[in-house]
Amino acid sequence: VHPPVLFDEEICTGCNLCVEVCPMDIFEASPEKGGVPRVAYPEECRYCGACWRRCPYREKGCVQIVVPPAMRLSVLAG
Repeated sequence: VHPPVLFDEEICTGCNLCVEVCPMDIFEASPEKGGVPRVAYPEECRYCGACWRRCPYREKGCVQIVVPPAMRLSVLAG
């Protein structure tokens, strides 16, 4: 299973807002203070973008949603 969400470790502060907002609970907070969350259940991701929208550093590229090629058309269509 490919990772549905990628974090830029240089930008992520480990605030865990993405962990809190994810409706599918795919993330686990890092055990290290300030560490990048772990995608624990990638197969549960619905590519809703809640994590990206909530990230205070999204404009800097902190969170990237990686939609599988087979799903791109349906996800982009809404």
